[in-house]
Amino acid sequence: MQVNAATGYGQQAHTVATPVKNLDKDAFLLLFVEQLKNQNPMSPQDSGEFMAQMAQFSMLEQLTNINENILQARLTQSIGGAAALLGKQATVKTIDGLISGCVEKITVVGYDVQVVIEGKCYGLDQVSELRPGVSTPE
Repeated sequence: MQVNAATGYGQQAHTVATPVKNLDKDAFLLLFVEQLKNQNPMSPQDSGEFMAQMAQFSMLEQLTNINENILQARLTQSIGGAAALLGKQATVKTIDGLISGCVEKITVVGYDVQVVIEGKCYGLDQVSELRPGVSTPE
């Protein structure tokens, strides 16, 4: 039998779950439902407290919706701004230094808009300089 100082004789180590720092609306609703399921029937929850929790849930839902709308508006604005960069010569700041090239296309990753220069993606916040694109003779 294998002896493990941390866990004892032959026992497997268990991983500890990392606590969640932010509760979303689904977690709030699950907690609320569990509270309702486990209340004492002889001493039910105060109706005023119940209404306050319902109002909190409603407010959380509305704040979540507002946040989503703001993120969507920011994304739309960023796409519009990035589209204006297409075909322009740009310089981006990277960890390795400055990279310059023509903005070939834009991509969207989650709520972030990125420019593609020489096949590599860079965030809009990395763009440090813009120049007119090089026109080709017809």
